[in-house]
Amino acid sequence: MNSILITGATGLVGFEVYDRLREQAGVTVVGTSRRGSPRRPDVVRWSLGAQPPPSGLEGPWDVVVHTAADVRWSLSPEQAYRANVDTVSALTPLVSERTRVIHVSTAYAGGHRDDVSSADPGDYRNSYEWSKAYAERRARELFPRLTVIRPPLIIGRSRDGRAARFSGLYTLVRGIATGTVPAIAADARARLDLVPVDAVADLILEAAREPAATGAVWTLAGGERALETGVVLGIIMDALNQWRRVAGHAPVEPPRIIPPERWNRFFRPFARDQLTQRQNLMLDLLSAFDPYLAATVPLTPTHTVGGVEGCLRHSIGYWAAANQRLAAMTPRPWRPAAG
Repeated sequence: MNSILITGATGLVGFEVYDRLREQAGVTVVGTSRRGSPRRPDVVRWSLGAQPPPSGLEGPWDVVVHTAADVRWSLSPEQAYRANVDTVSALTPLVSERTRVIHVSTAYAGGHRDDVSSADPGDYRNSYEWSKAYAERRARELFPRLTVIRPPLIIGRSRDGRAARFSGLYTLVRGIATGTVPAIAADARARLDLVPVDAVADLILEAAREPAATGAVWTLAGGERALETGVVLGIIMDALNQWRRVAGHAPVEPPRIIPPERWNRFFRPFARDQLTQRQNLMLDLLSAFDPYLAATVPLTPTHTVGGVEGCLRHSIGYWAAANQRLAAMTPRPWRPAAG
């Protein structure tokens, strides 16, 4: 693998892979990003899917690592399609018969049916899952030398929690720290599968080196070793409050965990009528987490990751240090809307 192109090189996964490859002798690596980055002036600015490839990206490439994606769960199907499917098609001019394409998908691309073949958005939990399943199908149509990598929720780097972007689980962390999560609809015994970003990068680089990976679908997850949701939330609160204590702030009370059925039957209907429009909007956004916080059946990995407790602590500490104003806030209890 002498020449490698990485899309999404300023994102969570792309940043880690790009960093790793820049240190390897004998490898020419080029990264692209929709907006570019002041921290990475060498990354080529390319609005993938909306613009033709800039001059200099013609290749030929030995490997293309496609990590660019919009990971928000709240996009409309049209937005998700443009962000996650059109971007796959846009790689076609850069991929030759000898190019190996490594496409980063999600462990939840199978949706409700555990099968990426359906084009029906109703077979998926959200537009993100639907678009990533669609993207896998498109990639198989276009690229004969394809490897698909499916990680679950990704957190920071194992040794220090470093993350180039804060999405996924970090949205929940932000809500807890700022008081926009009054309660969590979850099964405390459900498995919340988390993997460090460096473990994802390791698997991508293994796929790039290993010819036998062509045609494979690799799922990286904890599986039976994944932490229970209640344990994950406990570690989040402990790590956040540890940072707050060192910074001289009072600890934050953990949000209440409410079983999803009880939340949806009793608490959520009450909230609709009693809370403000902004508060209801926050609950709508956070509802995207519900199926992942209540999944009692663990993922089935091809590659297993365990022992993420320390990484999770580092990741929360890194988030707090990078977002000190948010991490230091004093959450206020939610009150009914004045009427």
